[in-house]
Amino acid sequence: MQARNGEPVSIYIENPRIIDGDTLETLDKKRVRLSGIDAPDDDGKGNVPKIAAGLYLEELVKQNGGMDCTSDFQDEKLTIEPICNTRRTSWGRSNMSCRFRSNGASVSATMVRHGYAVDYRQHSGLAYARFMKDAANERRGLWGVDYEAMRNLAIERGQLPNKCK
Repeated sequence: MQARNGEPVSIYIENPRIIDGDTLETLDKKRVRLSGIDAPDDDGKGNVPKIAAGLYLEELVKQNGGMDCTSDFQDEKLTIEPICNTRRTSWGRSNMSCRFRSNGASVSATMVRHGYAVDYRQHSGLAYARFMKDAANERRGLWGVDYEAMRNLAIERGQLPNKCK
């Protein structure tokens, strides 16, 4: 989902099919990845963290009347460093920054704050790092279920590729 002229695209997503804690599919089968975060993927042990993160995102979307999303990163005021990777697509998905329709809260920040995703540094500029630290310290969400797995994901996603250094 990108305008032909490279301008940002904005859409309203009401009842998406949730793939996991950072990816969803619109009714017209377009995949959207929430910008700046990463949620657990297949763990080879039943995928409990992946499923839990997806269910949590699904419940949040339902409770908050859907999401307004744009291809522009909306949480720039939270960044600590420049965002390295500003691509608008990844793995066939549109990278989008979304806010809940009911209250305007950042979906990405909410997922990290509640412990169901981690800050993805090269895509966020550390915008959600402090929320992640608080969630880890307080064992919120998946941090309370499998601290080591979340810690490993946070370490991995906290690294910058050489092109960003």
